[in-house]
Amino acid sequence: MSIAPPLLNQARAPNMAWAERILPWLLPVLLLSSRTLADIGVVAVCLLFSYRAFRLRDWQWATQTWFKLALLFAAYVLLINAPLSIDPRSSVLYGLTFLRWPLFAAALAYWLLADHTRQGHFLRVLLAVSALIVADSAVQYLLGHDVLGRPMFTENRLTGPYNSPIPGITLLRVWFIAMFAPLLLVPDMAVSRRQTWLMMMLATGIVFMFITGERMAFMLFLTGSLVTLLGLWLDNRAHSGCQTIRHTHLWLAAIGILLLLIILLAPATAERSVYSIFDKLGHFADSDYGKVFRAAIAVWQQAPLFGHGFHAYRQVCEQMGVLEAMGMTCTHAHNLYLQLGAETGATGVLLFVCMLLAIYWAALAAHIRQQRWLIAALACAVLSVCFWPLIGGISLLNNWVAALAWLGVGWVLAMRDTRC
Repeated sequence: MSIAPPLLNQARAPNMAWAERILPWLLPVLLLSSRTLADIGVVAVCLLFSYRAFRLRDWQWATQTWFKLALLFAAYVLLINAPLSIDPRSSVLYGLTFLRWPLFAAALAYWLLADHTRQGHFLRVLLAVSALIVADSAVQYLLGHDVLGRPMFTENRLTGPYNSPIPGITLLRVWFIAMFAPLLLVPDMAVSRRQTWLMMMLATGIVFMFITGERMAFMLFLTGSLVTLLGLWLDNRAHSGCQTIRHTHLWLAAIGILLLLIILLAPATAERSVYSIFDKLGHFADSDYGKVFRAAIAVWQQAPLFGHGFHAYRQVCEQMGVLEAMGMTCTHAHNLYLQLGAETGATGVLLFVCMLLAIYWAALAAHIRQQRWLIAALACAVLSVCFWPLIGGISLLNNWVAALAWLGVGWVLAMRDTRC
């Protein structure tokens, strides 16, 4: 259900039917293909949405609490953080371009994906593209190269159709969006059959994340799966009978057995995807993640309240030489909140977290009040696999990663009134 002005000036209404018809089909391809195509898709959606809002004089979406907090964060970066930055010009530039992310999410939530038919088109293409990435990665795992002859990144790391080992973390950010498909595409499906589809998608995701050799993607997917299973259990308890709950327990046992089997049958991959997690956690302070996190904290401590400037982490890290002594190079903090802290200080982190809490509230509150536990759990998983504080990995301020993260924001906000 889109936010729309009470009186629509039809004379000023731009003809956006072509965009509404084409973009939901195109977006999954653009966002999952490459950084360049993703950025083109995001900018195109933002420009069209802004033009539409201007012509219709429809700015009610901009009054949403989460969007106003996003504007407040951007204003802080531009008016307070940038003047104190070690590179003010760069901080101003990246502060301005940050605005495209909440604008992109608003465009999806209140326009492009606010219609049930367009949601279905988007999901169908997302499922197809995701299936192709999974299939290509599986071929690479089994044969040592994908269908185009692209070799594995290392013995236990896959690239799939990409040039770097990112198929797991890339699909992680859209997998729980795709799990809305059984709910939206076939709303009249029997509860037991819908549950079967959801469990099969979870099982497929677990196997896929495992074979990619991406530890963080595997851990986050398991966590998101637990959230989804909790929502499914609560939903069955509230709206279904004991028989459905028993089916849930059987599926849980089956997924547990599947996980155990793949660990036993692929010990080398298990060493990378599972056992090395405990080794990392057991020696976290001396691990590469521990060193990078300590470096980010050291940089943050030098400017605790207002930071060194948006998008200035790498430059400050190199100037301080905090990683050079450890034989490592500065790229990013491998944690969104540590990087935000180093760049925008405690003030920026607080504003960003307030914005996120408002997004969670806008996306989940109605579902929780109406006891739509499964939808609430899926929405929570979509957001949390992107914004959970303990995540380490590719910077969420990176264009491609941010595009997928804010796609998730737009999707869960578009689902806020869904009752399937």
